[in-house]
Amino acid sequence: MLGQPIRRLEDDRLIFGRGRYLDDRNALGQYHLRLERSNVPNGRVVDIRVGEQAPLPRGALVVTGKDVDLAVHTIVDLPMAHEAPQPVLAGERVRFVGEPVVAVLHPDPYTVEDAAEAVTVDIEPHEPVTGILEALEPGSSRVHDDWPDNIHVRRIQRYGDLDAARAEANRSVRRVFRTNRQAGVPLENRGCLAVPEPDGRLTLWSSTQVPHLVRTYVAAELGMPEHSLRVVAPDVGGGFGVKGHVFGEEVLVAWLARELGAPVKWVEDRREHLLASIHGRDHLHAVEALVTDDGKVLGIRVQLLVDAGAYSVFPWSAGSDSGMAAKVLLGPYDIQHYEVEDIAVATNKCPLGTYRGVGRPSAVFTMERLMDEIGRELDLDPVEVRRRNVIRSFPYRTANGLPLDSGSYAESLDVIEREVDIPALRREQEGRSADSRAIGIGIALFNEQTAHGTPDFTPRRVPIESGYESVTVSMDAHGLVSVLTGLQSHGQSHETTFAQVAAHELRVPVESVRVQHGDTATSAYTVGTWGSRGAVLGGGATARAARRLRAKLFGIAAHELGVSTEDLELRDGGVGVRGKPDEVTMAQLGYWANRQVAKLPEGMEPGLHATVFLDGPERGTHSNSCHAAVVEVDRDTGKVRLLRYVVVEDCGVMINPMVVDGQVHGGVAQGIGSALLEESVYVEGGQPVSTTFMDYLLPSSQDVPHIEVHHLVTPSPLTEYGMKGMGEAGAIGPMAAVANAVADALGVFVQETPLRMHRVWELLEDHPPRWTFDRLVAVPTLAEFWKGDVDVRRT
Repeated sequence: MLGQPIRRLEDDRLIFGRGRYLDDRNALGQYHLRLERSNVPNGRVVDIRVGEQAPLPRGALVVTGKDVDLAVHTIVDLPMAHEAPQPVLAGERVRFVGEPVVAVLHPDPYTVEDAAEAVTVDIEPHEPVTGILEALEPGSSRVHDDWPDNIHVRRIQRYGDLDAARAEANRSVRRVFRTNRQAGVPLENRGCLAVPEPDGRLTLWSSTQVPHLVRTYVAAELGMPEHSLRVVAPDVGGGFGVKGHVFGEEVLVAWLARELGAPVKWVEDRREHLLASIHGRDHLHAVEALVTDDGKVLGIRVQLLVDAGAYSVFPWSAGSDSGMAAKVLLGPYDIQHYEVEDIAVATNKCPLGTYRGVGRPSAVFTMERLMDEIGRELDLDPVEVRRRNVIRSFPYRTANGLPLDSGSYAESLDVIEREVDIPALRREQEGRSADSRAIGIGIALFNEQTAHGTPDFTPRRVPIESGYESVTVSMDAHGLVSVLTGLQSHGQSHETTFAQVAAHELRVPVESVRVQHGDTATSAYTVGTWGSRGAVLGGGATARAARRLRAKLFGIAAHELGVSTEDLELRDGGVGVRGKPDEVTMAQLGYWANRQVAKLPEGMEPGLHATVFLDGPERGTHSNSCHAAVVEVDRDTGKVRLLRYVVVEDCGVMINPMVVDGQVHGGVAQGIGSALLEESVYVEGGQPVSTTFMDYLLPSSQDVPHIEVHHLVTPSPLTEYGMKGMGEAGAIGPMAAVANAVADALGVFVQETPLRMHRVWELLEDHPPRWTFDRLVAVPTLAEFWKGDVDVRRT
């Protein structure tokens, strides 16, 4: 079954409307929860009045921050870090527009909306902190009054000898790059339903990627033992990392259910999601490359600023995006001298958290735009610049210590150049030089760290300290196989791919394998579905557990057939003796092990099940991709149209190539949104204005072209079957590839995404860059990093 593009087993349920999502679930006697949220970015709650604007409906309940003293705490144990707990309901202070202030409950879902209108919240506005650079000025307002500055986390790391690289280099290429804030926008909004049981236990249904982590945190915050809290993630309509956190709403709903002794349900609406759920991508990078005249990059120096918003998110912390970008910035390039400072900045905005790629889309945007800029300065072809710098020999250890297990970086460039036919496009480009519609070609080459192991989490000093996953494989009395995992599937096709692995190892029909996921009551502890780890660790654990089960099946069969286990082989639906027709079926083996245990060898335990805990490789396994975008830019309107999009993907051995292609397609569509459309805009004064789909633009079928996917297969020596993760790769490359294509089409410096029409107009009108080194170095907090630095000689 391994490597077969079989049709997804979960599709019959999901595409015909038989899925059961959070909002499909209701409990007898439940209350519906509506949250009244702050409409100012920074201020003091002066008064909360009920019934002044409208009468409070009969049966409604109102709960404020004075009634509930709970918060989401995310402690980062680093010297230059501050704690920023977020109250589940704001008490005296609010720190961003959309922060929950009042909880209103009613048994009817429509009446609760009217009840919320009866609540008036008076907030005394304070001066907000809205910009990255402004927040770092010494005289700026403080997001948190007890902090000395507006910095969540700050880290400086130095590797190699940058001074030696500077002495050897012929020139310095300095640029500033910006990727703007955006929302995750899964098809299904967040939501949760808490149901108290008569014996004091509580079941919390949540649209989450991390059910075990939700159980751990909510139980601790409520002071209840974990075994008294069951967390279930039902069918989940997309997550993209946004649902990979523990939220205050989950804590609040669980607390209210216990206090009221009745079920409580909350479902986020779309405006709440765009306003107050996790945001991502808000980066500002200043980077310097030390380069020789033949295009070799000797050293990189970079300062990474991330607008992390008002609070630190659990469990990843406010420093997740900046830390990830700092770790992976060098990507597929052989650069041994590296200096990086990353700063997670606090502002009066929605908290920033993990979103598909987690810092890597912005890091790749910076590195791949930089490679094109180096080519522009040296008059070198962009593909050639990359060829002169890519890593070619594996295993390889990066300047900052990341071990790269295997890869096909140079080969990916070759495939892209051939499949896109870049020489032919260059000829067409020359023929259009006087046309109002210019075409351009852009590429993005990168690797993706996947399936991170515990050694990759421990140094981060954040609340998550392990990287293992667990799977139980069992066989019933009818020979049917079950796979139980705490990993939660929200589009990754776990029910298909894990079944394929079990079927492959046990040689049973894939339809006879049932995968159950996302329930803490039926699975061993699992840290969740994120970080492109499902296939590598979940699939790997499934393979190992199935092999343990197979060994027991062989033991039972050998006893029955009177042969050694070495004489046995798997056959379709059974176990037989090599070279002979003698065999027993899986149904027989399952029945003996579970029902007729007298048939078992002496000393063998009844039952057929095996549980495996599998940790990730030391620092993960690295897949790699190369993306190419061909764009047409209308010089009269600033409209960018994608003509072609080509991907070369190497994720090692694939369980199901069709699923891999689907992940690439979905990720690229998201990445095109990041490149051209999606932006969470805050105007002066800290007010968000992208709170509906009229203002927050998603890519449609008109924006996403046919996506061509080509595969290279470089197995990892660190994983089962040689698999590598790839769930985020599709979303990592498009910002850089599209921006490089637009820069190529217009012959201009592209600094910022998304490339909405007004930004392209600014490029066409030759506006100066919005962000410059001079502006950054003028900020005292940042000046020290660049202090005393002079450009090397230019030739």
